[in-house]
Amino acid sequence: MDPGTAYGTNGHVNDVTGVAPGALELVQSFVSLHDHPDEGRDSLPPSAVTLEDWLRRRGLLEGETTSAELDRAAAVLEDLRTTAIGEASETTRERLNDAARRAGVSICFACIGDQPIHASAGGVDGAIGRLLGITFLAQLDGSWDRLRGCANPTCRSVFWDRSKNRSGRWCSMSVCGNQAKVRAYRERTAAR
Repeated sequence: MDPGTAYGTNGHVNDVTGVAPGALELVQSFVSLHDHPDEGRDSLPPSAVTLEDWLRRRGLLEGETTSAELDRAAAVLEDLRTTAIGEASETTRERLNDAARRAGVSICFACIGDQPIHASAGGVDGAIGRLLGITFLAQLDGSWDRLRGCANPTCRSVFWDRSKNRSGRWCSMSVCGNQAKVRAYRERTAAR
């Protein structure tokens, strides 16, 4: 797939949905990464080409990669996405723990405020370790709880819920919210 058809910055083009604060924006972008084959509306999981391109553009990856490494990155993306939308199982959490061990994730007390969680592995595993470290810190400080999966079933975006009562449903009201309202209207009129 051509990386030009990949999305994952945070929702839709020209969207005004807020981005997660600080380093959590990196994880939000990773988890929201998806492809639109043939410029269709449905969001599909990212291809290996899309994943590699995203990791390189974000400065997380240098050197060669293997398809097995990119498959592991795709699996971590799906597990983080499942966690963000609140559907993580014990098996999901164990797979994330395994990925963190593979990356050699450790804490650094001398680095507080900079990057207190490090990944000793290089390549894709090291990049994944950095994302898992950011996720872990966000879970500790509670900011992870503001990430939401878009309620549009054809959208894979994860958005930062800025609402006071944490009731946001759409990554983009003008795109996904509007599609849902049109769909509901059509269902109501068809039922009459």
